[in-house]
Amino acid sequence: MRSISIYFFVTLSYLLSTSLQLYAQEIDSVNKKELDLSSLLNGIRQQQINDSLERVKLQHEIADLKSQNSPKKENLKQQLNEFDEENTIRQQQLKVKVDSIKKNTKRYAVAPFQDTLFYIYNKLGSSLAKDRASNVVSRIHNLYEDDFVKVDSFKIENSEISADIVYKDLIITSVTELDALLEGKSKEEIAANYLKKIQDSITAERAANSITKLLTRIGLVLLILIVFSILILLINRLKAYGTRRILTERTQRIKDIKIKNYVLVTSVQKTRMFIHAINILRWGLIILIAFIVLPIVFSVFPFTQSWASNLIGLFTKPLKTAVLAIWHYIPNLITILVILAVMRYAVRFIKYIFSEIDKGKLEINGFHRDFAMPTFTIVRFLLHAFTLVLIFPYLPGANSDIFKGISVFIGILFSLGSSSAISNIIAGLVITYMRPFRIGDRITIADKTGVVIEKSPLVTRLRTIKNEEITIPNSSVLSGNTVNYSTFSEDGICFQVELTVGYEEPWQRIHELLLNIPPRVKRVKLNPAPFVLQKQLDDFYVLYELNVFIERSAEIEFARSEIFQLILDDFLTAGIDMNGPHIYAKAEHVQQYNPNMHGKTQEN
Repeated sequence: MRSISIYFFVTLSYLLSTSLQLYAQEIDSVNKKELDLSSLLNGIRQQQINDSLERVKLQHEIADLKSQNSPKKENLKQQLNEFDEENTIRQQQLKVKVDSIKKNTKRYAVAPFQDTLFYIYNKLGSSLAKDRASNVVSRIHNLYEDDFVKVDSFKIENSEISADIVYKDLIITSVTELDALLEGKSKEEIAANYLKKIQDSITAERAANSITKLLTRIGLVLLILIVFSILILLINRLKAYGTRRILTERTQRIKDIKIKNYVLVTSVQKTRMFIHAINILRWGLIILIAFIVLPIVFSVFPFTQSWASNLIGLFTKPLKTAVLAIWHYIPNLITILVILAVMRYAVRFIKYIFSEIDKGKLEINGFHRDFAMPTFTIVRFLLHAFTLVLIFPYLPGANSDIFKGISVFIGILFSLGSSSAISNIIAGLVITYMRPFRIGDRITIADKTGVVIEKSPLVTRLRTIKNEEITIPNSSVLSGNTVNYSTFSEDGICFQVELTVGYEEPWQRIHELLLNIPPRVKRVKLNPAPFVLQKQLDDFYVLYELNVFIERSAEIEFARSEIFQLILDDFLTAGIDMNGPHIYAKAEHVQQYNPNMHGKTQEN
């Protein structure tokens, strides 16, 4: 079985190749015959031209002689008579030869409506005689189908090469000197004969088939509408079938779309989306089919053919414009992509440099590690802005008035609505390079105390001892005072506890009781040593201040509470009346007097 199949395919291939070769040989043979015919007719025509020129020359020579009875003139007249006799014989021989050529040459009939109007024997330019006849028939058919064509408007346009039968800008057929030679007439006479035959044939055919053509076109329109209705019905049934399938399988195959435990889209919502998508697809297909059918319907009748072209143009012109716009924009798009690629790698390189500085691997004198990433943010912003400036002229519509108006409008909105944001950003940059605090430092801004947990271009965030988050705009940070408890925390942070005692108690005893308290508080540092100051002598009491050092600023409140407890216990045990005095406590990072440092000041 396999060998039979192979044999069959080999035989079929051989037959196809043989047929193609024979067809090619036939085409070559036809070309050669028509080329030989054209060469032969050109030779005959050239001979006629030469004879005509020779006769004209003899006539001019006779006319130029002034003497009426000179021997030379008589001789020329005798030569002219002999030439005419020879020319008559040649013309008879030529007619016989031309008739023989017509008889032995294959001719192609021009018969657009069954009856033959005329024949074509030879080629014209690169068109063979067969192609010339076919093209003429096609043009006559098109003119017949167009009800707006007036046959009276057909005319003949003569040139040195040919006589053309034309309608407006359309050349129906051409009659050359070679065609005239075969017919034995002038090309103008033949063209007039052909014109009359074409006009008569179109007029007669219209008169015979006008009602038939109208009925045929109406039937064709009805057929198109029936096909369109069938397609609409099929689309509606497919839509109904798809909707039923979705509703039937909703509980089995259509599941919720979840992101972890969050249901992003429920199965009911997905079902509705699928049904809406089917409806959109249905109407899209109906509109597409209608858009295809309407031009076809309009093209059936000649008086509506312009409507068809206009309707097609509604779709093709915008599509062509869009495609051409995209094609012409490709060089600009490539330019934009190159700019973006270069800037992307430039940003990555700069990020690598600043990352190395931030990690401490690369050191630059006068440039702190804390400056690395904020500076990178600024440089990256500037590079992005520079990139936008570079690609802006290459954006589609960048030079249009609408684009310019939108740009100005956005700029005005940005200017009016971002003044406070820009002031915060500038304040954030200044704070970054001032380095008043770092992430993790415990600070006080105005009356807010907490640990710095975030420094952004717009705000600074603190976390208090009560786990409260406080957001402070950077402009407020820059305009106020900032107390940083973490900068010199290794040397100890001094905080004070104030209390008032009446004049009846000796100050030496109060000093002794207060200085005995810090060694019993574990959070308090004893180096530097605590000390007591008299801050104020009032009318009824003395204001004492106990200065204590602590290492961890977050434990100030706890240390203060323990000191208060010990003051209460010790003073009550010592019999000192605590009903009247006022007790105050505060923490400051300022220079304090320390009597144990021999009159020198100590920085906290």
